[in-house]
Amino acid sequence: MMQAYPMPFFTKLEVSDMNRSLSWYNDVLHFDSVFQLPDSTGDIVMAHIRGEQYQDIMLILGRDNKDIKGKGVILNFLVKEVDSFAERAFTVGAKIVEGPINRPWNARELVLKDPDGYSITLSAAIYGDKSFEEIEEDIKTN
Repeated sequence: MMQAYPMPFFTKLEVSDMNRSLSWYNDVLHFDSVFQLPDSTGDIVMAHIRGEQYQDIMLILGRDNKDIKGKGVILNFLVKEVDSFAERAFTVGAKIVEGPINRPWNARELVLKDPDGYSITLSAAIYGDKSFEEIEEDIKTN
């Protein structure tokens, strides 16, 4: 059973197909279900999912499923490394937008699109032993 804790901030995403979204977040990002709320017919209308601790998303089934698009929203998740996620995304046929790519701000990133078009960035530190000040100085001098 997943640990319950207060969530002072979390993201809600409106989705067009709950089962497809649940599968995608599990298959591609290893997110697990914390809680699912069915409607009177048994269809899931809300699902609380989690990756690592404090990486919580609430998926809400859209009322009008025709016009759901993920424009303007980018979710960024800190992970230990991105390459295995890239391999998994490729294997399951997820849409890879970019990466894995090394960024000048000490991040190796993979950018994906979920089934509703939301941008998902997975980010890992390239140099875990560098301080923020050292990274800032590297950016200024390069």
